[in-house]
This record gives sequence, structure tokens and C-alpha cells, in this order.
Amino acid sequence: MSGFNRFNPNAEVLDGNDEPIPGLFAAGEVAGRKMETNRLGSTSMADIYTFGRVAGDNAADYVG
Repeated sequence: MSGFNRFNPNAEVLDGNDEPIPGLFAAGEVAGRKMETNRLGSTSMADIYTFGRVAGDNAADYVG
């Protein structure tokens, strides 16, 4: 699976110049591909919950 491996602490995906792409947020499997095919039960849950919340909150702020 491919994903976005460059994003900031606000879960905003970064372009080639490390600038946030307006309105594009990453969480879960697309945020960094840290587990790739070696997924262990619940090892990525902290990242999923954390960045899911961060991305959701920031996306809601973005759309107003």
C-alpha cells in the first residue's frame, strides 16, 4: 500500500517543498506506512487514534 510519508504534527500532508497541501490530511494506513505488511495486532492503534483525531479536528477547522 502506498501512503503519504511526509506530514506535519497537524496531520497535513506536505508537498515536495515541505509545505502543507491545503485541505489534505492523513491518518491511519495512509499516514506514513509505518507497519507496511508486518502488521501486528493493535500495534498501530495509537497512531490511528491520535492522527485520526488530529486530522479530523483540523479538517473540521479547515472547512469551517
